[in-house]
Amino acid sequence: MLVPLGAGAQWRAGLGGGFSYNGYTMDRQYMTDYTLSAGIGAHGGLIGQYSFMDWLAVRAELDFTQRDWGMYRTNVRSIEYNYINSYILMPVMASLSWGGPKLRGFVNLGEYQGYWLASYRYGKERNYFSSREYEFWERVKFNPEKDQRLDYGFIAGLGIEFHFARHWAIQWEARYWHSMESQVKQYMRVKDYRYNNTFTAQVSMFYCF
Repeated sequence: MLVPLGAGAQWRAGLGGGFSYNGYTMDRQYMTDYTLSAGIGAHGGLIGQYSFMDWLAVRAELDFTQRDWGMYRTNVRSIEYNYINSYILMPVMASLSWGGPKLRGFVNLGEYQGYWLASYRYGKERNYFSSREYEFWERVKFNPEKDQRLDYGFIAGLGIEFHFARHWAIQWEARYWHSMESQVKQYMRVKDYRYNNTFTAQVSMFYCF
C-alpha cells in the first residue's frame, strides 16, 4: 500500500490572483426602501499543496479577499453607501482531480477561517437641515461590541489545470465561499444577522517539486 502512495506523492507551491464578487444578506427590518447590491474586489494569495495520489491532494492557502457591497435607497437617489471590506482567509481543502498528465479537471472542497482586517465606505448622503447633497469617503472604525471580525465557513471550487512544463502548472478556478458567521454580533434584543456570500475567480501558477 505504501509503494503507490509514495510514488504519487508530490509537493507544490503557488501564487494566485483574480477577483471577488460578494453578495451581502441582511434583514432590512424597517428599512424597506433600501436595496443591497453586490460588489467586485480583489482576491489572491499563497498556495501550498501536497498530493497523496494522482487524484487526491490536500491544499492550504493564505488569501487576501475583498468582500465589497453597497446599499442605496430607492426613494431617495442621493443616498448611497458602498463598503470595501478586506479579509484574510485561510482555507484548507481536499483537491480531487481527473484527466491526463497535461490537462486535468479538479474540484476543491473544504472549510476556511478568516479575519476582518479593515473596512472603508464611500458614497453620497444628504444633509436634511440644508437639503444639500455631499459625497464622502471614510474609514469605518470597528466596534468591539457590535462587529464580528472572526469568520468561518465552507468552500467549493471547480477548475482546470494545464501542466505545461516538467515543474510548472497553471490553474483556472471558480470558487464559492459560504460564510457561517454573522458579521454583526447579536448584542441587542432585535437580532441583526448579516452574512457574506462570496464568489472568486483566479488564475494560479504552481511550481511542482
